[in-house]
Amino acid sequence: MRDPGEPGDTQGRRKVSSVRGDPLPGHAHGSLGTSAHSDRARRAVRLATAAATACAAALTLFGLAYAVGGADATADNWVGILVVLALLGGVPASLAAFVLAVLAKVEHERWALLWLPLAVFPSLVAFVVLGEAFWWE
Repeated sequence: MRDPGEPGDTQGRRKVSSVRGDPLPGHAHGSLGTSAHSDRARRAVRLATAAATACAAALTLFGLAYAVGGADATADNWVGILVVLALLGGVPASLAAFVLAVLAKVEHERWALLWLPLAVFPSLVAFVVLGEAFWWE
């Protein structure tokens, strides 16, 4: 007697090698090459990533300039302007990402990376408010 599924099996038994069903509604099929996440959620994560990266790069440059040259190296020059421009661009971009992420969550989007746009905007606002209150004059 041969094993089921072998070419000489005369009993007509077949071995099941895989089971393939229809994808769940709202979930993309793996072979189609599409993402399971909505455009709104992907846009929110991209905006938040860009805002966080721009602000982090500007603040890193500010920190290096301050460490090398002290307060005179960051006051009234291109380093200070770069930080201000990064914050002026980063806060509205992170607000837009925050709104998009909230809308995606309302639509029951399940994506672990949605924490990023939900965290970047409050973090930048807290940084600006605390910086204005305690560090900057």
